[in-house]
Formats: sequence, C-alpha cells, structure tokens
Amino acid sequence: MALEVLESRPKGLLQRVALLLHGRGSDEEDLFDLSGIFGPNTWVLSVRAPFAFGPGFAWYGMDGQGEANLEQLQQSIRMLDQLVDQVSEGGPVILLGFSQGGVMACATAAHRQARGLKAAISLSAPPMPSPPEGEPLKDFPVFWGHGTEDPVVPSPRGQRTLEIVRSLGARVTAKRYAAGHTITEQEIDDLLEWLERI
Repeated sequence: MALEVLESRPKGLLQRVALLLHGRGSDEEDLFDLSGIFGPNTWVLSVRAPFAFGPGFAWYGMDGQGEANLEQLQQSIRMLDQLVDQVSEGGPVILLGFSQGGVMACATAAHRQARGLKAAISLSAPPMPSPPEGEPLKDFPVFWGHGTEDPVVPSPRGQRTLEIVRSLGARVTAKRYAAGHTITEQEIDDLLEWLERI
C-alpha cells in the first residue's frame, strides 16, 4: 500500500523537501495551504494517512480506552520511513505534523534516528504512544507548538508530548499560544523564524 500525496514542486533549484502530515479524521488537503511557507526551492508533499477514519484518515486507530493501535502506528512509521527514503535525494527533509500527524513527525524521526532529516515540527500533538528508549533524537531540532485552550489535545497532554520529545534528546524550541486546536498566524511566523535559524 503506497501513501497518497499532494505535491507542490519547487519553482527554483531544489534545496529541501517538506512532508506535511495531517491529523486524525482529516486528509492530505488539510495542510496543503502551508506549502508556500517553505519557499520556492522546496518540494512539498502533503501525505494522506493510510487508515480510514470518519470522513477522513488516521495514522493509527484508538480503542475504547483511548489506547493507540501500536501495530497501525508501526505500519505508518514504516510507510513514512520508506517515503523519506524515496524523496531524500531532493535534499534534507523537514517533517511537519499537526495533531496525530505531529506524533508521526517525531515518531518517524526517532525511528530513523534523524537520518536524512533536517527537522521535525510537532503542532498540537498528543503524546507519542510507546516512545523508544534512549536518545534517538539527540541534538535534532524540533519545533513544538500548542494552544493553551486546545479542547482536543488539552494542555497537560501537550506538555507530556513536550516532555517525551525532550527525553528523546531533541533540541526543542517550545511555543505556547492562546488558541484552540489550530495553527495560528503567530505560530507560522515563529516557525519561519525558527526554520531560518536552523
């Protein structure tokens, strides 16, 4: 099973690749409007999660107790791992994920031990299920953003996400916003400034 993508090809010399990973119940069109923030030299692929969920798709399912389907999680990590291998010839890869996609950005980076990756961006994400041991993201740059008024992933769960990513050794830039389960203009501005620095 191959992952479905929407693509925005670079208008200039290819310098980097960005993979956009949507949240649970959404699809590859959800984050595609962010393609332009990476500049004209970026090949952007907005990726559809592999498992049907409600009106859209999910990277992994949840049981009645809110526990993640770890088999589906691992399958999604393997599929993203293969996709990164396929596109990394175009330059270093940036993973940007929102909500459940934010989990996948960091989980995939940890699985690869950041190989071929430039950075991961985790926005409004719940905690990573069954995080790996050790520091597979040692000194790897991660941008973490979360809304303090998020009703879907409440602030304490977002804080746990931050703690897990830091425990994996990542060099985290953490930002909080007076917002709900969304990506704000200020968050995008902060992201762009951070990308310039790294």
